[in-house]
Amino acid sequence: MIRSHLLPLCAVTASATLLLTACTGGSADDKPAHPVFDVPVEQQPRQALLTTQAARTASFTQTVTFNSPSGDTVQTASGRLDFPGGRAVGSIDWAPADDLPEEAKDTLLGVRLGAGRAPARTRVAVEPDTIRLRAGEAGYWLRYEGSFDAFGTGAAVDALRGAESAFGGTLLEVVSGAQKVKESPAGKGGRTYQAKLTAFNALRLFPKDLGSELTADIDPNGTATPVSLSMSADAKGRITQVEADFSGLLTKKDSALDEMTGLRAVLKVSGFGASAPVMPAASERTLDAEKAVMAVGDMKKGGCADLTTGTRTLDVVVSVPCAQPHEARVYGHARFDAAYPGHKEAKRMAGEACRDAYGSAPAAWTGEGTEKDRFRYTWPGEARWGVGADPVVTCFVETR
Repeated sequence: MIRSHLLPLCAVTASATLLLTACTGGSADDKPAHPVFDVPVEQQPRQALLTTQAARTASFTQTVTFNSPSGDTVQTASGRLDFPGGRAVGSIDWAPADDLPEEAKDTLLGVRLGAGRAPARTRVAVEPDTIRLRAGEAGYWLRYEGSFDAFGTGAAVDALRGAESAFGGTLLEVVSGAQKVKESPAGKGGRTYQAKLTAFNALRLFPKDLGSELTADIDPNGTATPVSLSMSADAKGRITQVEADFSGLLTKKDSALDEMTGLRAVLKVSGFGASAPVMPAASERTLDAEKAVMAVGDMKKGGCADLTTGTRTLDVVVSVPCAQPHEARVYGHARFDAAYPGHKEAKRMAGEACRDAYGSAPAAWTGEGTEKDRFRYTWPGEARWGVGADPVVTCFVETR
């Protein structure tokens, strides 16, 4: 006997809604809600970030471009992220415009003692309680543990760690602050968004010392200096690209970045769910920053140092054994009275003290200098002169 496929409709006496569910398999309106596109539009950038993090791993490349009459200065950061593990490996590279004023180059790349400025390339490895960095041609990693704040310089190191991903300074840090969000359909089932950021949220992209050269408008609720933000998400709601125009932040008077006419950032994210970041091998030489990084005034006479620490602070160095390659050798210190004599007199006193010390220092120390009878010295400015102890002048020669 042949049974009719309509028999359940005759046998079941439940409501029409139940009949549709039990006998026809449900309607199109009952499909699961999309984790991003079905929430209110103002919440979608944040939900897209959460969905991106739920992919566990991803690759990223971000460019930050400073426009000026001297040409474009570009910072490129790239690497691999492990969201749940709080780990990341990547690099930060600077390509400054050839004719950019020296003060602007120092502000962007960071200052250091001696000739030149911080290296244009830094490798970074971040784990939950550790930040390692390897600057330029250094033969070792510097390991900063916890929240490093020696000498008040920790902000620059801590900025290498993000809140939304382990690698700091990317546009992932700011998308949750999107306001006035507008959504549009995109190809392959994705979405694009246009939004605004307050200056307060936008400045999370930059180290504090660099952000302070951009604008004074840091009201958490202020929109006097809005930043335009655009974002793309794929069909699963994962962030694939973010762009921001920070040009409106270039408002600070007498800034080292006065020449800049535009400031834009572009982040691209891909490789979701693929391999985890490959951290530096245990065999690679690593120095404990807590022991090796110090104020140059605390170096022993005859001690050797490298001049790049990642702290973007002028008078902090890495103490290294003199038997290995190094960038400087300290040959003397001089102490002065606590009363600040003024900038010109302080400079004169420091130069005179280091000239005298150069003549009496062991030739094995001063002979390492790259130029005969040439030396450098550093002294505290007015704000730090005599703070906590007698002001110390440090004399050194550059060795390479």
